[in-house]
Amino acid sequence: MMLMNKKGFTAIEVAIGIGVVAILTTAVLATQLMVTKEQVKLQTKLEDSIDTNLAERVVFSDLNAVEPSYNNLTVKDDRGLPFFDYYPDVPANLLGKKEDLERNITLKLGGRTEMFVLLQDLNAGALMNYDPVAAYDIGAVPSDFNKSATLSFSSLNKSKWVEKQRPAFWVRGRALMLDTPARLRPIRTDGSVDMKVAPRSPIFIGYVDENSLKIDATIKGLVDLKEPEFGSTLDSVDKFLRAAPSIGGGQSIVRMRAVRLIRYFLQPQEDARYVGKPANLYKSVYEDGRWSEPFLMADAVAEFHLRRDSVLKRMIYFKVKKMDKKDPTKTAGL
Repeated sequence: MMLMNKKGFTAIEVAIGIGVVAILTTAVLATQLMVTKEQVKLQTKLEDSIDTNLAERVVFSDLNAVEPSYNNLTVKDDRGLPFFDYYPDVPANLLGKKEDLERNITLKLGGRTEMFVLLQDLNAGALMNYDPVAAYDIGAVPSDFNKSATLSFSSLNKSKWVEKQRPAFWVRGRALMLDTPARLRPIRTDGSVDMKVAPRSPIFIGYVDENSLKIDATIKGLVDLKEPEFGSTLDSVDKFLRAAPSIGGGQSIVRMRAVRLIRYFLQPQEDARYVGKPANLYKSVYEDGRWSEPFLMADAVAEFHLRRDSVLKRMIYFKVKKMDKKDPTKTAGL
């Protein structure tokens, strides 16, 4: 005997229909859940990619002006080797094995958390030559031709010399760097030159403070102010100008440029969405004797890595690595 419902369907047909609807509903929900999971993953990747690209664009722009850092900053890499060593004039085999030429710095929480670079500030103007005589008061010519007139240091901006040449240079707080085209190395006791030491010019760096160029402990702690050949410390403009080497026996050529001392650093970020402890990556500029307010470059950072594959080249590679999030599909909302 057949059991019929009021619409003419049997109970079995109704059961089958309900089962089909249940299967289709389950399939639709599963598809929606899968699509939602993929959307969450794609959104997370897109957000991380945009954040990383913005931070790396800032670093890329900075490193385009990193030339003043080479052989001048005393920053060490993760093995304690000078990160900014640069040898333009020696073969690789003089310096050792391939790994001896490499330099790596990794910033991460629980390890090293800060890194410094010295950049040329092109917004203030291009490099210019400076006449050392312009900084001195010259005494009367002595009657004895075997004696020279006295020189008394006054100021780099004596008679507004710098302001007339580069108005944007002599601004309070602006950091200025003095160097020369000469590249020198230490002299051994036997008179030979130590070719295993990177060649460098004497330099002086300070920031404008009224009519002087001021140097402080922060600059002294990061910049190599030693005279390259004999090791004396050039901690004043007067000492630098008197020690500046001549080129070919003639007058010393002194160069001046505006620079910026930059600090990249990590600070902990409180966010439970990540598998580990993420960090915020900041940038700060040293101006007028103090660090500026930090500029947030990226959040949720796991590592900031900088690498040089050889000290024979100036190329610096870098990568901002984001911290992985906990599986977002477990809280996708369905």
